[in-house]
Amino acid sequence: MPKRPSGKHLSEADRCVIDQLLKEGHSIRYIAEQMECSPSTISREISNHSEKRVPRTCDCLYFKDCKRKDVCHPGRECNKLCRTCSEAKKHCPDYAISCCENSFSNRTGVCNFCSKRGICRYTRSVYDPYKAQDMADNDLRNSRKGRAVSEEHLDKIDRIVSPLLKKGQSIYHIIQTHGQELGISESTLRRMINDCDLDARNIDLRNTVQRKPRRKRQDSGYKTMKAVKEGHKYEDYLAYIAEHDVMTVQMDCVEGRKEEKPALLTLHFPDAHLQVAVIMSEQTSSEVVYALDKIEMQLGAELFAECFPVILTDNGHEFCGIEGMERSVFGGKRSMVFFCEPNRSDEKGACENNHKYMRYVIPKGTSLEPFMQKHISLMMDHVNSFKRKSLGGKSPYQLGRLLLPSDFFDLLGLVEIPPDEVNLSPALLRK
Repeated sequence: MPKRPSGKHLSEADRCVIDQLLKEGHSIRYIAEQMECSPSTISREISNHSEKRVPRTCDCLYFKDCKRKDVCHPGRECNKLCRTCSEAKKHCPDYAISCCENSFSNRTGVCNFCSKRGICRYTRSVYDPYKAQDMADNDLRNSRKGRAVSEEHLDKIDRIVSPLLKKGQSIYHIIQTHGQELGISESTLRRMINDCDLDARNIDLRNTVQRKPRRKRQDSGYKTMKAVKEGHKYEDYLAYIAEHDVMTVQMDCVEGRKEEKPALLTLHFPDAHLQVAVIMSEQTSSEVVYALDKIEMQLGAELFAECFPVILTDNGHEFCGIEGMERSVFGGKRSMVFFCEPNRSDEKGACENNHKYMRYVIPKGTSLEPFMQKHISLMMDHVNSFKRKSLGGKSPYQLGRLLLPSDFFDLLGLVEIPPDEVNLSPALLRK
């Protein structure tokens, strides 16, 4: 017989071997030696997975000599002998249980070896390998169900997590902020929500809700720039970065409603995932230059040049004023501006991806006309205070503080929002 692997659960084949050895009348120790495992393993297997079978006949000590009738309901004139009825022993005052003569010599605790087990009138235990396998599988499944969380602990988790999820915070952000207080992992919290253990539901998780099929893009009338880009192409950008050890800021525009003029100019620092947004009255090249001028006036020429040495943007018509974007309001050149290749938004994918957090607060198609710069700045403070898994549990604001001068945050009025107050939902700007 091949050696059974150590530390493994008993298989169905192992249980069939145990059944065969029990029928042959072998002891538990002998079976353990044949199976090359501990006798306690075999003993537990037999006691835990044996089936108790209760016969329909009576197991009374006076079975052979008893002639009594009508014990259950006196006066009903039942002609059936009470010894042939399994219910009679519950009512008979003379009932005395008897035991099988083999039970005293049987140390395995089961009756597999007995040749009379098919016609036995005693309560007996039988080890069936196939039913034992089913019971073992069921025990294994049940042992992995549920969570070691008390009702008080679950209520505490619900009080902390549900309000934050309904503010638009992610599970990861909540775990990074309250991980020690909650005492559970991110995956456990996801299962709790999925099992409806909390007030929050899957509908409160942005990426869990099934997305609509993507529609084919139709001609939207979007204009691309016609300006000459010699010296500002993506290949020129790669050559410049190879020669100069400077950081790149990715620039893009976020639209409101198609029929309205206001738009947002976004400037994204990929290393920190930090993003700044400026509202523009219309999506034109002159407004883009004006927004950059406004930022430079706040920071000063030297700090602007240090934080925005290279700007990478796309081919939108609003970025055609290359000269205006590069020149400084204080004279000279403030930045180098380069462009991605046409239809290659992935070349500034970090900026594009970060826009999704802004869309949590201002959904696509929402009008930007009611908002002023203070509203946009508030939204970006919440976006930049949102903890990211890609940043190792840090927020863009925390990482940006390590990479950028402190004056940059003070002069632009960037404020870190406490983790529990981060709100990435439209309700943020309804206050």
